[in-house]
Amino acid sequence: MSRKILITIFVTAIALLCWGVDLSAQEKKDDKKLEITGYFGAGGRGTEGGYGSTFDVLNFGVGLEYFLSPRISIEGQINYLPNIAYALPPYGGLPPWGEAPIHIIGQEQKYRLLWDVNFLFYFDLTKFKKPAMRWFLTVGTGFQYDRVEDIVVSLKTLEQFKYGYGSFWFQMINFGAGFNVNITKDWALRLIYKIHAFAGEEAQTNRLVIGLSYRF
Repeated sequence: MSRKILITIFVTAIALLCWGVDLSAQEKKDDKKLEITGYFGAGGRGTEGGYGSTFDVLNFGVGLEYFLSPRISIEGQINYLPNIAYALPPYGGLPPWGEAPIHIIGQEQKYRLLWDVNFLFYFDLTKFKKPAMRWFLTVGTGFQYDRVEDIVVSLKTLEQFKYGYGSFWFQMINFGAGFNVNITKDWALRLIYKIHAFAGEEAQTNRLVIGLSYRF
């Protein structure tokens, strides 16, 4: 499934590059400062060394962007990634259930949530005065919440149950790059690759997503 998502993203990127010059006259209105973007694509943990390109789960997100100037904006963004969570049990282990010994037989990765505040810096990609296509760099910080469930069995009764818990992580930094293509004065498509960096590859997230934006 993730391979199909990546193929779709790259095909869209090529189409955007070919389309940008033809749309050069359709620039967004300068007096509109807010832009909302829906994101869809693939994400995953970092590989060994911390900066790999593993994309094995879906990514759904939304961002609200405010333009401080035509080339600089600030964006608040939230992203949801299922089946990628990494969380530590509270207090170093599971709480006791009476006097019965318990045993962990498995774990389910429920989801990962990312909350970011980012600065975006836009640059012209074509030679036109009002280009339809611009590339951008993004850098920011934020928080991450991972939710997991341990599958536990009581060694006394052989009863099986689930115990859920979560962990918050502070994003030291996230950074990425992408490009933006205007469809009309108010609608645009964008492609972005982003790394949410932490002190460990289990808690790092790599994302490659397509965004559909509306300026209002």
